[in-house]
Amino acid sequence: MQVDMIRHEVETTYDKVKSLAGWSVTKNVVLTITSYYVTATEEFNAVNFSRAMASLKERAGWFSPLRGHLLPMMAAFMTQSANSMDEEADLLFVKQRALKQAGFRNSIHSYLAALLMSDDPKMFEEEAERAKKLYDAMKKQHFFLTSEDDYAYSMLLGKKGEDPELHARAMRVYYDALRKEGFRAGNELQWLSQVMTYTDITFHSRLVKRAAEVFKMLGDDLKVKPIHYPMIGFLTVFDVGDQKISEVISITNELERSKQFKWNREMALSLACGIMLHHLTESANQVGVSMATSFEMVLQAQQAVMAVTVASVAISSATSSSDV
Repeated sequence: MQVDMIRHEVETTYDKVKSLAGWSVTKNVVLTITSYYVTATEEFNAVNFSRAMASLKERAGWFSPLRGHLLPMMAAFMTQSANSMDEEADLLFVKQRALKQAGFRNSIHSYLAALLMSDDPKMFEEEAERAKKLYDAMKKQHFFLTSEDDYAYSMLLGKKGEDPELHARAMRVYYDALRKEGFRAGNELQWLSQVMTYTDITFHSRLVKRAAEVFKMLGDDLKVKPIHYPMIGFLTVFDVGDQKISEVISITNELERSKQFKWNREMALSLACGIMLHHLTESANQVGVSMATSFEMVLQAQQAVMAVTVASVAISSATSSSDV
């Protein structure tokens, strides 16, 4: 991969998104939207993006969690659909209502989870209930850590159809094992433990060792933070080799040279990981990425990681500002 071309694409897409998203949108959100288009090699379509934002605004009440600086991010994720933006917005709200009926709270995280649902209305209730059962089982394993920012992972992993109690228990086993390898306790480690069950809920100690190896490889050259734990998980479960990890480091270093990442360097590594995973899924025979259920699910997983991360940061920042 030509890292200079990747950097150019990021800078170009960033400027286009920023011009349409509005002055009130935080830089982290603009970078996440940019990451979505660059990672999925989707060309930014200004018309569709604007229509998606307008459709969401028309349907969101004044006190809706969609209002504010996170709305452009949701609009970007909607543009991947072949439906009209009005149809896609209507579908999103129907999905979110199904999640609310299943017991999920009305928050930005429930809308993120709704994005990961299928488009078959006959499946909405079943998918919502599966996600809620897994979420409740996760809550039993980690009562204080499990919160709204786990909604998207509950949906993504709940669609696997595993026994929720066994699945949640596997996450806890991974959490404890990863903690012993030096990963910092907290929400990010819980996300990593969830990702480790993406392809198989059976505990494998070798995956724990490999995650630690990937963490060290990245940490030797880059500043790796807990926020990167989920991406380390995907690099691990998709068996990404050392050579490709080195490429991730090269891409990250190139992106960090861009002014867009001057105060957001942690986003550079997340984007580099996403680009690598997308590249490998296009030639799945290379490194065992064929373990993934489908190319689309891998992309959805990446989007969920980025969206949940940014939503958590944005919401906490807004809360802190309001308390001042």
